[in-house]
Amino acid sequence: MWRKAAAVCLVAAPIALTVATGVDPALGDDQGYGIYRQHPGAVQAHSILLHWAWVLFVPGLLGLLTPIRERGAVLARIAWISVIVGLTTFSALMANDFFLLALEQTLPDARVRAVDETFLAMSVTVAGWQWPGLIGWGLSLILTPVAAARGRVIDWWTSGAALLGMALYLVFAISPVPFCLLGPVVLIGAYGAAAWRLVRPTAAASAERDSFGIFRRRFGLFSLYAAPALFALGMATVPDWGADVADSVAKPVQTQVSALFLHLGWVFFVPAVLAVASRANRFTRVAAGVTVLALINFSGLMVGDSADLAARQVLDAATADRVADTLGGYAAFTFGWALPAMLFSLLGLIAVAVGAAVGRTTRWWTAALVVAGIVAFLGLGLGPIGVTGPLLLLAGFGLMARDLARSPAPAPTPVPAAA
Repeated sequence: MWRKAAAVCLVAAPIALTVATGVDPALGDDQGYGIYRQHPGAVQAHSILLHWAWVLFVPGLLGLLTPIRERGAVLARIAWISVIVGLTTFSALMANDFFLLALEQTLPDARVRAVDETFLAMSVTVAGWQWPGLIGWGLSLILTPVAAARGRVIDWWTSGAALLGMALYLVFAISPVPFCLLGPVVLIGAYGAAAWRLVRPTAAASAERDSFGIFRRRFGLFSLYAAPALFALGMATVPDWGADVADSVAKPVQTQVSALFLHLGWVFFVPAVLAVASRANRFTRVAAGVTVLALINFSGLMVGDSADLAARQVLDAATADRVADTLGGYAAFTFGWALPAMLFSLLGLIAVAVGAAVGRTTRWWTAALVVAGIVAFLGLGLGPIGVTGPLLLLAGFGLMARDLARSPAPAPTPVPAAA
């Protein structure tokens, strides 16, 4: 099931990237402020498709790395972390397009520039989001096909085509059609071939020690502790305990730090959920797949705290509220990103925990702690009491990690038939 799901993502991701690139209204020499205002529909279509392209690449590339055992394991470890942390963070940066569109539809260009430059100058946001996102994006798309070829998951021709597609995308990303489509089209062919290899498994080479599998297992167990701990740190550092945005503006660094901790918390829930699903029944694996996509989306919403902070540092409260209302009125953003992300992330964590208990991967009272943590998060609000939910999740998922550590390791993933 995992191989087929990853193969679908490997095909769908570059297709979404191709369409997103083709409908981008800011191609060619005109890259200044005001272009989004002229093409609001195209901007929303481009941004949501581009976001989903990188979102789908995350499970696709993780699936391509999973069959690796000993050969290519070092590169695979770096690529695994880059995909989970870096590429997920990079997908979140597409929210800035929606934010810029809301600014341009509310303000003149000079004010748009002032807010945008304030956002881009935020040190914590730049160091915690932009740098890891860009670096992780590059390492993910370079190291993953190389590691997969080294591990004989795909052949070197397919790996070379994936690298060529990325290079062409970098060179022609904002060039006019059809030049901007060269890279994405090559990526469709390359990852389509990789997907075909992925669904044709053979028995894993028994002579190879599964060192990469051991790494994935340990990383997943670590994430079961790290995700709720980072979530708790994010909730503990929220400056506006009384839901007063003036507190966020008064403490800009703390606002950014809190948003970053929350983002990383949801990011680390991705490998945590995958670790649980690797030992669970079919229902839990399906629930985990949906939850992973939702978590990637949900983590990206935290960058909105920094964007809203930038607007409120430059604009008066009424104008900043108008920008926020405009952003919330975009159907593509609300229904294609925000609402499904939160709904399926929270319900998904409950479903995974309950499914693990039904399959006797963990105990019922452990799943009950997870359910209580989600309910407390939704019901207790901000402030010191808001840490209660994340701490309950830490107890639940921590005990789940202990149960998983005591259970036998899963069988090695079959290696696709590569030339």
